[in-house]
Amino acid sequence: MRKLLPLIALLGACATATVAVKADFDFAKVKRVAVVGFSDYGGFGGSGELLAGAFEQELLAAGYSLVERAQVDKLLREKGLTASDPKDAKRAGKLLGVDALLFGRITDFREPRESLVDTEVVDTFQDPIYVRRTKTVQNADGTTGQTETTEIQGYRTKRLVRREPRTVTSYGRLGVSARLVYVQTGEVLWTGSDVASVYSFEESARSVADSILKAVKKTWPAQLKK
Repeated sequence: MRKLLPLIALLGACATATVAVKADFDFAKVKRVAVVGFSDYGGFGGSGELLAGAFEQELLAAGYSLVERAQVDKLLREKGLTASDPKDAKRAGKLLGVDALLFGRITDFREPRESLVDTEVVDTFQDPIYVRRTKTVQNADGTTGQTETTEIQGYRTKRLVRREPRTVTSYGRLGVSARLVYVQTGEVLWTGSDVASVYSFEESARSVADSILKAVKKTWPAQLKK
């Protein structure tokens, strides 16, 4: 199993999420939420856990009350429930005492890559141009004489072109989709998706979660209390 690289975050997602929201639903009914259904992507160990954690942070910031993920996983295992099954999800939601379940998945993930390329490097040098000049000078005894001096007339520019190896980083890609499901009826309250450039998976996961949640900001408990 491949492990996610512990890379430093350089680039995250912009607020470009595409969402659809159930217009006739009273979102004041949704205060307590559980996050389920984030699996690792294609053997990239820990990717699902990181993404679920990112959504939990954003849900807390939005004013939701959350159930600990370990508790959710334990219940699903003990009861033999499958979160992707609508009936099981509804039962799990009631047993957890939540109003809604947040499901999500990684739709695309490509790791950032570093490659070695030959780059043309130009070094510029300026060499002085010297000229000798003859000058007439007056001697101490009053006579005149001539002397030669060396002066800089200008500069000659030289360009030296060489090639040397350079490391180039190509950013990866993270695609995510998520949906919030109302436990009592199984209705999908909103769905969202977004794509981010990736250098650090963890930072990009937070950015995508932030982008999707902000796109449905009007449904937040923190907004509805105003």
